[in-house]
Amino acid sequence: MRIAVTTPLGPSPAEEADARAAAARHGLPYAERSRRPLPALLGAAGAEGFLVLSRLHALLWTPQEEHRWAGGMGQVRMKRVLARRAGAPLDPTERDPMLEAAGLRPGDAVLDATLGLGADALVAAAACGPDGRVVGLEASAPLAAWVAEGLRRLDVEPARRVEVRAIDHASALAALPAASFDVVLFDPMFRHRRDAPGGFDLVRRLADARPLEAAALEEARRVARRWVVVKDGAPGWDLARLGLTPLPSARGAHRYYGRLGPRP
Repeated sequence: MRIAVTTPLGPSPAEEADARAAAARHGLPYAERSRRPLPALLGAAGAEGFLVLSRLHALLWTPQEEHRWAGGMGQVRMKRVLARRAGAPLDPTERDPMLEAAGLRPGDAVLDATLGLGADALVAAAACGPDGRVVGLEASAPLAAWVAEGLRRLDVEPARRVEVRAIDHASALAALPAASFDVVLFDPMFRHRRDAPGGFDLVRRLADARPLEAAALEEARRVARRWVVVKDGAPGWDLARLGLTPLPSARGAHRYYGRLGPRP
């Protein structure tokens, strides 16, 4: 999908300057709004949709639908991590299977190889703390730009430490030095349909739907110092295809995790 960056109607000078800067950051065209409705702006911009940026929100708009980026359950999970770091007691009903599978520690460097909407990257940033590092890879340039700008507008410290790169994970992994991240995460979440919140169908259309390949797992094992973690939806078909055994999970779990150690 070809998208351009624009602003709401009647933007402030600061909003217009920020939208122009965002377009430059992501290598996307900028479309000056000039109080025109978005449908009328499409032809002039040569775009199929817009990333509409205001001071507080990042909105992805197409003629069929529009969705504002939000932290969603990722933000809820992040708040739980921050509360526990501040000394709040652990509620056993609020387990985070991703964190348990990854075994993240303060100061870890994490590569989220399939960023999606950024939920796991946000949680990882909270778990790794200010001394940690989180890089998110997203093959879809429109999706990467939307999530990156949404994170910039989320007024929480962990969001500022997620570095988003618009690149296919296979290419990125091949170029990374060995043992350069503690943990590599994969969530090939577009392989099979799942119940999902509003806006997920738009994300599915934007995202790279290719299945995770065994070769990418081997490259990830070269890059990881501790774990490569793969998430899958029940009943775990992708884990089985990749030869991974699901880790123990709660009865009735909708997500399974498999993991591999680094390459010997």
